[in-house]
Amino acid sequence: MLISASRSGASSFLGAHANKVDAKGRVQAPADFRKALDLVAFNGFFCVPSLEGAHLDCGGPDYIEGLKASIAALDPFDPDRRALEIALLGQARPIAFDQDGRFILPKELRQHARIEDRAKFVGLGDTFQIWREDGAEETIADHRETARAALRRLRNPGAPAAAAELDT
Repeated sequence: MLISASRSGASSFLGAHANKVDAKGRVQAPADFRKALDLVAFNGFFCVPSLEGAHLDCGGPDYIEGLKASIAALDPFDPDRRALEIALLGQARPIAFDQDGRFILPKELRQHARIEDRAKFVGLGDTFQIWREDGAEETIADHRETARAALRRLRNPGAPAAAAELDT
């Protein structure tokens, strides 16, 4: 997913948290995620149905501005630009917190992510994702394998991918 400029460690979305979703679609946002958001500008966050799977891509105002800027870099007549505008910006939702740090996750977003009674918040540093809790551990395990290969490449950036994988 497209990402904005890097956040400092204190304002990053880190860790994974599972929270209950009530019948009205209300969820308690993790306290450290609320702290990482600039709640002075907007008391909430922005949420986009992911194009990469059944989860939600989320972040603060910097996330949505970065997304808009990345899309705007395409030619205004490029059909890919229009597709991204419709599929991402046209589906983006501002999500406001109540006084207790809860928010209502709209039905269409819950349906996209297949979230029913529990939501898993996964910090990605500059952004975060919200997943259905059921199956989240398997998804994390799948990413862990890919991450191990990527870490080997980071340790030896000049090596071809195959050689980097042999280097443990």
